[in-house]
Amino acid sequence: MRAASVERAATLLLMIMAVGHAKAAEVVNGRWALKPYACDGELSTRPDTPLIVSALSVRWYDTNCTIVSNYKVNETLYLQGRCLIEGRLATMPIMLEPRGDRIRVGWNREPILEMQRCR
Repeated sequence: MRAASVERAATLLLMIMAVGHAKAAEVVNGRWALKPYACDGELSTRPDTPLIVSALSVRWYDTNCTIVSNYKVNETLYLQGRCLIEGRLATMPIMLEPRGDRIRVGWNREPILEMQRCR
C-alpha cells in the first residue's frame, strides 16, 4: 500500500509541475513586436517582423525553431530551439522573460530586446 501512495504523490507532483509549465507557456504564447506597426504582418527586416511564440515553436523573421528543451527560472523561460535559418539547421538558445504586456527576448546570444504584445 505504501508504494501505491508514493506513486500517487509522485503523479500528483508531476501534474502540478505540468500545469505550472503550461501556464508559463500561455503567458508568452502569441505575437510580440518591437513596434506596434510590426504586429500587422511580416515585412522585410527582423525589427519589422513579429516574434510568434507557441507551445512548441518560436518564429521570427527568417528563423523557424522547434523547442527541443526548456526550463524556467522564476517567470523566465529558457528554451533551446532546433532552428531552420536560411536553409540551415542550427541549435539556438532563446530566453523569454514576460513582464505583463511586454517581454524581454534573448535571441541566440544577441543583446536582449524588449517587445510588446500584439493586440
